[in-house]
Amino acid sequence: MTDHLLMSPYTRRNFIRDIAIYGIGAGAVLGMPGIALGQEEPKRGGILNLVTSGDPPNFDPFASTTSFVLHVVAACYNSLIMMDPDHPDQIIGDLATDWVQADDGLSYTFTIVQNAKFHDGTPLTSADVKHTFDIVRDPPEGIISARKSLLAAVSSIDAVDAYTVRFNLSRPSPGLLASLATGWFIVAPKHVLEAKGTMSEDVIGSGPFKFKEYIRGVSYEMERNPDYHVADRPFIDGLKYYIVPDESTRFAYLRSGQIDFYDGLAGKDARAAERDFPDSVTIYSATSYVGDPFTMNAARAPFDDIRVRKAIAFSVNHDEALKVLMDGDGQVGGHLIPGQWSIGAEELATFPGYGKDVEANRAEAKRLLAEAGYPDGFETTLKARKAAGTHEARALFLADQFAKIGIKATLAIQESAEYFETMKNRNFDIATNVISALSSDPDFMFGAFHTSDGALNYSGLRSPEIDALFLAQSQETDPAKRVELARELERATLNVIGTVVLYFKGKFIATSKRVNGYTMHPEPDNNRRYQNVWLS
Repeated sequence: MTDHLLMSPYTRRNFIRDIAIYGIGAGAVLGMPGIALGQEEPKRGGILNLVTSGDPPNFDPFASTTSFVLHVVAACYNSLIMMDPDHPDQIIGDLATDWVQADDGLSYTFTIVQNAKFHDGTPLTSADVKHTFDIVRDPPEGIISARKSLLAAVSSIDAVDAYTVRFNLSRPSPGLLASLATGWFIVAPKHVLEAKGTMSEDVIGSGPFKFKEYIRGVSYEMERNPDYHVADRPFIDGLKYYIVPDESTRFAYLRSGQIDFYDGLAGKDARAAERDFPDSVTIYSATSYVGDPFTMNAARAPFDDIRVRKAIAFSVNHDEALKVLMDGDGQVGGHLIPGQWSIGAEELATFPGYGKDVEANRAEAKRLLAEAGYPDGFETTLKARKAAGTHEARALFLADQFAKIGIKATLAIQESAEYFETMKNRNFDIATNVISALSSDPDFMFGAFHTSDGALNYSGLRSPEIDALFLAQSQETDPAKRVELARELERATLNVIGTVVLYFKGKFIATSKRVNGYTMHPEPDNNRRYQNVWLS
């Protein structure tokens, strides 16, 4: 995979240029992915049956962070631009038919379609785009915007005319298009937001599907939008999500053919499906943008000593962690997802804990502890979230790893509410954590987690070097220079050792063989529109 389209400010002229240089298909240039030559003609009709494990807390795409919300609303809205459903590493137009970056890099001007309507019949114009993104970047008092920081470079937004909108920037921001193309940056109706303040109770978008029914704890349904501005989409008549908390029951529904689409099945179940009923399912897999780390509280002794943090990092066997906790489903990495942006595996092996000689690593860990005044180790507390992902298993694994260098970690497993309060107040010695991003772009991977004032910088480390590097890469418009700055930034964060990422998790999606027109994205939340999906 290449991140070329995520690395630089991208205009329609860039797309046309890249047809010749990079061989990008015409579908990307035209904005809406088409049907490839020689591909079977899509059939119309039918309901796509999907499964999810829980209910959405509300329908608010601005304040929410859980994918349960996008399961409901994503197919009901449009964005300005989006990740290409068929090519996850490309950005294409959605509502935007064209966009141009100013020569000084301080504005993007988008031209939008003139035939889009919200599901209540109200025409969608630049006023809706402006109002939506003004709320995201500068929410009124009492309104929560979970992704406000991603639009920090946007100083103002102008509705130039009814179908033209300009984003004005305080500094160049090459990662802005990657932000706008992620699944959460939808366009909402100004008239509803003005009347109600939020979209927490309403799903009124312009997307290919209209919200139909929600039965809490049972299911929710969307139906085809007959007035969708793309005349031949969607192909199917609707979507129906079944809410099934139990993992084994979800897998049984997949096996029996009761569901067509299962996002998030475990690796062991993906392999079982391929082994036991390969003729009825297709299994997709990718390394996700989700990492399983642990964080040390650098504001507390002895973790305020870099030698202690380094020793703990040296104690952990990353390959074993991936095998034990994820059945090998994933990829060991540093603070960037392995790929275009990150340092290479050979260089990564030079940082504490990533080298393959585990015994040598632990000998160095013991030497560092002795140098720091802890020749016999010490006792500490390791906090983890109860019944959430790998948190508990990860805590047990880490305690065993730490014990090998003389550190005795007492586990404190907390209910979700208590755990979130613990992390918010940094009331821990060591804690399991999660790193999750919507894109591999460095703005997503570093800003909240590693900068001094990052909302998710739970280690409390403050590094002027890291802050300066983050800002430098965030506004560097030369793609090659930005890659090198991102790698310098990764080296810097790996050296201060506040958070240690064990690995990036593998992700699996299963579909029935009758599902066509779907391509898995490393972050599936960026591809929940389903307007190209059809059933055979």
